[in-house]
Order: sequence, then C-alpha cells, then structure tokens
Amino acid sequence: MLTLPPDLLQEVDAAARRLGRARSHVVRQALQDWLERQRRQQFEALLAEGYQAMAQAAAAIATESLTLQAAATEGVWRWDE
Repeated sequence: MLTLPPDLLQEVDAAARRLGRARSHVVRQALQDWLERQRRQQFEALLAEGYQAMAQAAAAIATESLTLQAAATEGVWRWDE
C-alpha cells in the first residue's frame, strides 16, 4: 500500500498512460531508479573518502621522504662546493 498526494498521483497516471504502462510499473521503475541513484551516491562517497585517505597518506610519505633525503645527503661531497 502506498499513499501519494493527489497531484503526484495524477502525474504518475498521466505518465503511465503516455507510456502505455500500468501505474504500478511506472512507480516500480521510479523506485528502482531512485534506489540505484542512492547506491551510486553511497559508492561515490566511499570512493571520495578512500581517495582522500590515499592523498593524505601520500602527503605524509612525501613529507617523511624529504626529511630522510635531507638526512641522507648531509655530509655528502658536492661538486658545486
């Protein structure tokens, strides 16, 4: 059982007539599309979170590597001196 406001129900019925489909088919398809968009948005949010974490880890590694490079080159003979 599903309750819809009268104006929305009229729009759904008009769309169903235009498409030559039953009201239940139109509503079912709309819900499936909406659920798919929700799943996609959740997946994209997880991807964004993962990429952000990877970027932070890469920045930390780069910062650490600069310190290690500076320490490694300390006291090394240079051509320009």
